[in-house]
Amino acid sequence: MRLGIVVTEFPKTTETFILRDVMQFAREGHEIRLYHMSRYRKHDKVHDFARPILGWARSFGFLFDRRVLGATGRALLRKPLTIIRIKWDLLRGFWSHPVTLAKSLILIPKCLAVAEDLTAWGADHLHGEFASHPATCCWIVGRLTGLPYSVSCRAHDIFITQAMLDRKLGEAAFIRTITNYNVTFLRDRVPSLADRTMHVIHSSLDPEQVPALDPTPPGPFQVLYVGSLEVRKGIEFLFQALHAVNGELGDWRCRLVGRGPHEKTLRELVRTLGLQDRVEFLGPQPHEEVGRRYAQAHVVVTPSIIGPGGRTEGIPNVVIETLAHQRPVITTRVSGIPELVEHGVTGFLVEPEDSAAIADCLLRVQAEPDAAHAMARRGRQRVVKEFNVVINAHRQLELFAAHTAKNLSAGSRTP
Repeated sequence: MRLGIVVTEFPKTTETFILRDVMQFAREGHEIRLYHMSRYRKHDKVHDFARPILGWARSFGFLFDRRVLGATGRALLRKPLTIIRIKWDLLRGFWSHPVTLAKSLILIPKCLAVAEDLTAWGADHLHGEFASHPATCCWIVGRLTGLPYSVSCRAHDIFITQAMLDRKLGEAAFIRTITNYNVTFLRDRVPSLADRTMHVIHSSLDPEQVPALDPTPPGPFQVLYVGSLEVRKGIEFLFQALHAVNGELGDWRCRLVGRGPHEKTLRELVRTLGLQDRVEFLGPQPHEEVGRRYAQAHVVVTPSIIGPGGRTEGIPNVVIETLAHQRPVITTRVSGIPELVEHGVTGFLVEPEDSAAIADCLLRVQAEPDAAHAMARRGRQRVVKEFNVVINAHRQLELFAAHTAKNLSAGSRTP
């Protein structure tokens, strides 16, 4: 199959879960073109394992790109009424969300270029990673060309606003979500989807490429955080927990891998709490270096919360990676996280914003390393079974093929 994949930003260091799927699609013999809605992020890191994707990316500018101008002109000549209906539906769908509406209208010319490129290439299926702008692009392309499309629903893309989801998801060939929590959420918030089949396919990794680490690394007790430095990540509650048990933990260190808009505030909090000699901000790191940090860590903490505007997690990729590495994890009862982390079985689960509970779990990991490692071992077993990219990518490919076949046999594809 020839598969088009639409993302919001590319390349993006923190979205390894998407890159792993795409790489697995290619390994199974399928051709890929990847389209990104925002400007190309030329300063972001690209993990070595994902470098082949750079050659599959198709970059289009906005209106002042000659290819976009040409595609827009041709589309207006061939299908003016379709474009008018697309704009009208966007206006109706996003009228109470002016910023999203403006961004969606600005994206239309780029989406027309994507549609033309996919048609010329002979694409068989289009998939949007996230129900936000990628799904909008897929919906526009589907309206213009009849190309079947599907959408992955993950977290903030459905939690912040449900505007237009009835159309974008309702017209999709199929809907994939990464958690059962998302299925319940969508059926509750988007009535037209209440009876719609949704396929739960978790974000994944290849367990064979993620070594199970030795139980207890040598040296001081090391706490690791991996991810973007944003409010919704709840990192301040980790710092408060560390401050509360500073004396009880003895010789300890906390290292953070990642960057983000909340970094300045977090650094100030570290100084206020007097932890500057214990906490180290490492910034973004290559994939291999992140693996080395997992090997040095005694526990990984992912203290996610419900952030401003409902921004939160699906199942954080770092939690999947942590358990795949067979490292103990402390995380929170947010969204779909309990579908992987079962308290006392595969890890430690606390309520969001509960720094005292995080502190207690840190002490338990240090005092009972064998019990913590046993949880991590069971966590890896769950990852191998339910979060395996070979299995889960194959499930997606079967859905792509089935719905592509339906589309072609029905004759709905526009030449």
